[in-house]
Amino acid sequence: MPESASFLVPTAKGAVDIEDLGMVLAHEHLFVWNPEYHANFPSLWDRSAGTASAAAELEEAYEHGVRTIVDMTVLGQGRDPGLIAEVAERTRVNIVLATGVYVLDGLPQIVRYRGPGEVLDGPDPLIDMMESDIRTGIAGTGIRAALVKFASEKAEPDATVLRLAAAVAEVHRRTRVPVVVHTDPVGGNALPLLEILSTHGVDPRHVALAHAGDATDRGYLFELAQSGAFIGCDRFGMQALAPDEQRVDTIAALIARGHLDQLLLSHDCASFIDHVTPEQRAAMSPGWSYSHLSTRVLPQLRAAGLDDGALATIFEDNPKRLLRGADLSVSVGAGRESVDVG
Repeated sequence: MPESASFLVPTAKGAVDIEDLGMVLAHEHLFVWNPEYHANFPSLWDRSAGTASAAAELEEAYEHGVRTIVDMTVLGQGRDPGLIAEVAERTRVNIVLATGVYVLDGLPQIVRYRGPGEVLDGPDPLIDMMESDIRTGIAGTGIRAALVKFASEKAEPDATVLRLAAAVAEVHRRTRVPVVVHTDPVGGNALPLLEILSTHGVDPRHVALAHAGDATDRGYLFELAQSGAFIGCDRFGMQALAPDEQRVDTIAALIARGHLDQLLLSHDCASFIDHVTPEQRAAMSPGWSYSHLSTRVLPQLRAAGLDDGALATIFEDNPKRLLRGADLSVSVGAGRESVDVG
């Protein structure tokens, strides 16, 4: 791959050279909400104040070194590219978007009955939807998705999970964008999901296993890491789920096993999430923000033995390698290629 070639990553404000992404938080959200409820009950949330608050939180993170976030909000979580674009215009932080579907129990009716093996058999409409987000942009905004995501918290994959995995794998095959899977770290369900993706031709090295780093079963984590997949240690600040100290210990253990270049650190934070009230959120996870890693966790990571080089690998090199998609032959910082998949 010639060094003169460039790899451009689509963001909410346009394409950015991959070498200019800086410190990346690889799994965040701006807004997780139910637009239907809020459209019918607009007093539930002040959109103007919400976008201003999100931009201010990102600007605070910028002052602490963050240069890019990957917003992993997809269909089923209230993805609104127009809303994200409003925030993007008010912050220096790059915002990378994803396509995909987040459901834990069943697909919505708009696609449930159409697709392979469904009542109305035929091609899966989700494939074209997700591919369009990547090739031409989301909802007519021109903002292109850079990753494709699905979710499962099932101990054993059900029909919905199998369908989503197949659709996501096909989108990956067509576009080469990386795959992100929301996993259940308590139930330890990531291994069968990796196996399903592999049967559809997805190399685990193109897959990020979101939230896997929450698992307390080190044997399970080491087995995941052996696959070559990226391990999401991406809920820092969610103290109700696991304290930061536990998360740091997990990272140190994975590094000791030689998996430094597979770690993705983030917060899974949302500026606004309508699952809980602001007061409940503050009580459950005080300090949960886009700045938490920079201001509170980096000293703990350094105390655990991570030097500047290791931190650069985690926050810069690993996200770049994930976003490169199928170009595994090129090391980070060497030659780059265009993101154009058209």
